[in-house]
Amino acid sequence: MYKILLVDDHSIVRSGIRLLLKEQYGTIQIDEAKNGSSAFGKIMDTTYHLVIMDINMPNTDTFSLLQNIRAMAPDLPIMIFTIMTEYAFAKRYLQLGVKGYVSKQAEDPEIRKAVHAILCGKPCVCPDLLEKMQDDNHFRKELDPFDALSNRELEIAFHLVRGKSVSHIADTLNIHTSTVGTHKARIFDKLKVDNVLVMKDLATYYRLI
Repeated sequence: MYKILLVDDHSIVRSGIRLLLKEQYGTIQIDEAKNGSSAFGKIMDTTYHLVIMDINMPNTDTFSLLQNIRAMAPDLPIMIFTIMTEYAFAKRYLQLGVKGYVSKQAEDPEIRKAVHAILCGKPCVCPDLLEKMQDDNHFRKELDPFDALSNRELEIAFHLVRGKSVSHIADTLNIHTSTVGTHKARIFDKLKVDNVLVMKDLATYYRLI
């Protein structure tokens, strides 16, 4: 019997995926968590065949959560299920070892196919991302400046170029505004930019947005 953990802060999303998996597999154990700390506790107590996880949850540093999971259970397959399908994010998570990256806008058959593939030991990403991965030769020929950013800096840079204020980012990531300010200064320094508008142009070129 498969054991699957659903990690998402929206109950409607967890309920929808639960129904989808029950229809596909019948007898199956499905546990739920609405944030990173709850998910990590369940993973410590239970051996799962798959974790399906969002990457944008309150009070959750998903990059750190994923790194902690990989350290404790390196063979545990993880499928990212998110509305954030920007290539730069997907690439970073895939480099961290997730087995799948699927858009929340995917149709039911695509979600079922992704889950089945990962449970069978095969990686799976949504078609749009797969096309971008296959078309990445141009970007391999030059240094992507966003690769120099830490996981947290990449996350903050993403919010900045989408027009979010420092206070909004602090609330979203549950960190202090001064911490966001420090990261912002480091981001500008690493990217060699002096304002958000220039950084946005750079982000557009390298497909962060």
